[in-house]
Amino acid sequence: MADAKTQKLRRRFAGSFQNDTPAATARDRLSGALRSLRRGGDARPEFVLIPQNLRTSDPGFFAELAAGTMGLAGATVRIEGTSPFRVTPPNDAWRSALLGFGWLNDIRGAQSPEAQGLAQETVEQWIVEERPFQSDDWATDVAARRMISWLTNAGMLAEGVPAGSYDRFAQSCDLHMKHLLHAAPNTVGYAKLVSYMALVMGCLCMTGQERRFKPAMLGLQRELENQILPCGGHVSRNPGVLVEVMLDLLPLKQCFIARDIELPPHLSAALGRISPMLRHLQLGDRQLCRFNGMGATEMDKLATVLSYDVGETNQVQVSELSSASRYIRLVRRSAIVLMDGGVPPAGDLSCDAGAGTLAFEMSSGDALLVVNAGAPGPADQSWRVQSRGTAAHSALMLNDTASSRLKPAGRGGPKAPLLLLGPTQIDTKIVEPGDGTIEVHGSHNGYLDRFGLAHSRVLALSAQGDRLTGTDRVFQSQRFTMASNADRTFSIHFHLHPQTRARFGADPGTAELELPNGETWLFTSRGAKLGLEDSLFFANFSGPRRTVQVVLRGQVRQDIQVHWTIARRSNLPKPELPPTPQL
Repeated sequence: MADAKTQKLRRRFAGSFQNDTPAATARDRLSGALRSLRRGGDARPEFVLIPQNLRTSDPGFFAELAAGTMGLAGATVRIEGTSPFRVTPPNDAWRSALLGFGWLNDIRGAQSPEAQGLAQETVEQWIVEERPFQSDDWATDVAARRMISWLTNAGMLAEGVPAGSYDRFAQSCDLHMKHLLHAAPNTVGYAKLVSYMALVMGCLCMTGQERRFKPAMLGLQRELENQILPCGGHVSRNPGVLVEVMLDLLPLKQCFIARDIELPPHLSAALGRISPMLRHLQLGDRQLCRFNGMGATEMDKLATVLSYDVGETNQVQVSELSSASRYIRLVRRSAIVLMDGGVPPAGDLSCDAGAGTLAFEMSSGDALLVVNAGAPGPADQSWRVQSRGTAAHSALMLNDTASSRLKPAGRGGPKAPLLLLGPTQIDTKIVEPGDGTIEVHGSHNGYLDRFGLAHSRVLALSAQGDRLTGTDRVFQSQRFTMASNADRTFSIHFHLHPQTRARFGADPGTAELELPNGETWLFTSRGAKLGLEDSLFFANFSGPRRTVQVVLRGQVRQDIQVHWTIARRSNLPKPELPPTPQL
């Protein structure tokens, strides 16, 4: 017996619907649909397969709904007394999450008849209300995510519902297929890929989709080949996109197996490329490096996709993987360094990218030492522009100017995404001198047109992994002449993880860095003035956190070189430093 609060919640979400006669259970429907499929199908779409949902559910989500709140995309909205589709969304991310219906998986996690009934009524409420295709409800990426969410929760949504409700749900899924097949070709980036994944999944899971299967498969093959690079990276250069792709590709693979249809080679090949790339992009704490739109790593999702046997993987050497992905990885003992050595992605693919050319992150054991600020969460998008700037990366900046420009897409309206226009030429190479050290040499032309200056960086990780030495050089290009009275400044930023604590060292121009694993590292430099300055770490689930950055500052003339070293020390006393406060 449902309690009064749950009954009230159901009425609040669903309103009133016509009373239909009870229909067969979901199991009977699926059996009948399989028989219909063997006969060649009929006019009404039926579900023949329910894909696995690999996204972790939150069983407490339903309890929060019962209390009158709905938390999505890092924001919570009070919905007591109304439908979530009628409240004013706090931000676009919350609305997209609501309309994508990914939270159905959380409701299913409650494993109760009351939760199931609420899910069924809420989906029907959305279906019966008229929603123009031009509205945000039908944005291609949102519609594709909703289609996948409905398919993976079809068992919960179809079981025991009245015949009319079942028909409306199945017909709405068919309408989604029609819409996505029309809209997907005009979409770009990850949204286009997820649209074709939703289409193929719908073709495998529903009857009456035979005419859509071939164009959906061709579209999926084309997008996997275009978007998943030979090394396994994504064309957006956002490491987090790879996790989302695998969370949909792995269940899609199982759909082919369950339907006894030969697995498409391009699907298996994509999985085999992505898996080793994700490992390539991990630091010592297993999180993904914070470049080009990557925020806090959802470790449950990452652990899930990496636990699967994807078959034959991309068997290439680290140097080849680095060259193809443009993310250079240096590893010695327990130390890992990852550097961004790639040009920004092109056009609309750069809407999340950051001006972090030649920026790097470093870990020792399971502790993060040097990081980038990372991307803020959905509820903190007011920091988004700042998080994309060079100053938010562990990189060099000239005259307080980012190495890339931001440009509004299209006509530049108030909601137009900001594209990143950055360096057009970046040269990197990995060198191993023979003493066990591994080095990366890089240079870029991001400041050439504006200042007539080029920047090069060399990072060298010692054989024991206990010393990282760097040289940052700013020099005048022969193609440009810099005015003699044009004083230029430079700043080299080294953002520290909030759990890493810093203080000035005993010697002038040094800093001591204490890691949470008990290690102490000494930062020294030549050719610039060292300072400790405030910073923010955006890649945090609970919002931006205050932290510290080591900054090297100086004046640019025609050619300057700054040498710096971060070296582990074993016998320094461990000072008691105050904890890093949270905003």
